[in-house]
Amino acid sequence: MASKGVLYVLLLLLATVSWGLTFPLINLSLQLISPVIFLFIRFLVSSLIMLPMVGIKKLKTRGGETEGFVAGLLLFIGYYFQTVGLKYTTPADSGIITGLYVVLVPILSYVYLKSRVSIVDWIAVLLAMFGLAILSGGVSGSSSVEFGNVLTIICAVGYAIQIAYVSKHSSRIDSMKFTFYQMLTVTILSLITIPTFSIYYDLYSPLVLFTIVFTAIFAGIMGYFIMNRALIYVKPEKAGVVLVTEPIFAAIFSYFLVNDRIGTYTIIGGSIMVLAMFLSVIDSYTKNRNNNRIMPDTQA
Repeated sequence: MASKGVLYVLLLLLATVSWGLTFPLINLSLQLISPVIFLFIRFLVSSLIMLPMVGIKKLKTRGGETEGFVAGLLLFIGYYFQTVGLKYTTPADSGIITGLYVVLVPILSYVYLKSRVSIVDWIAVLLAMFGLAILSGGVSGSSSVEFGNVLTIICAVGYAIQIAYVSKHSSRIDSMKFTFYQMLTVTILSLITIPTFSIYYDLYSPLVLFTIVFTAIFAGIMGYFIMNRALIYVKPEKAGVVLVTEPIFAAIFSYFLVNDRIGTYTIIGGSIMVLAMFLSVIDSYTKNRNNNRIMPDTQA
């Protein structure tokens, strides 16, 4: 079991790298395709590819439908506000703000699971908010970027709730089936909400086609299948240590791919926010390690 945990930590890191890469790719593609149309096509491709992988026979068996659709709804909230937000803000800022979900998970778990929130968690939240205020100060002259950042904050809340929900239910549901229902739900909700944004698309663009395929297969199917499986063998707080690197990868890829020059406010504010994320996950890791000293550790 421990060896599987190590394997899934490495796979989760690979998934996190792919998620970081999606920020500049999507930011560039949104110049050529509407955010919600992009979401619909991306998750439609994911769902169609997954359908034969899951199998009609398995889908006919009862169990996991409700959990998959609820997780998909939460995932849609995260993706909708993140993707639309990327239309207005920079990919580096989007990646950093999205990473707030790592800090928000303990707080939302208190509401959802009645879990205790430690002093360190509260400090992490305050640090994250302080860092966000500094980061936002660097774009105070641009109302569109501020609007994009607000949308991305909503996205982070959606992701945080989704992580807590998946962590609670993933161990008792077939991972492939669970992932498929999430992809299908996002597809349906994206189709319904297409009229909420201006409609434009260039499906012949190599950039748009590559971004759709990459996000559908690597950041979509593979990424969330790994996530659903990893949360069986890897404790959420340890997974958080890996996930906290997503905004770092987003900033690095944004610098090289879209020449996103990271300013002083972004560096200072982003560093404080990343520090808050690390504080949150390290505190959770330390508490769980102390609690499990008298018991064999079956998860990585």
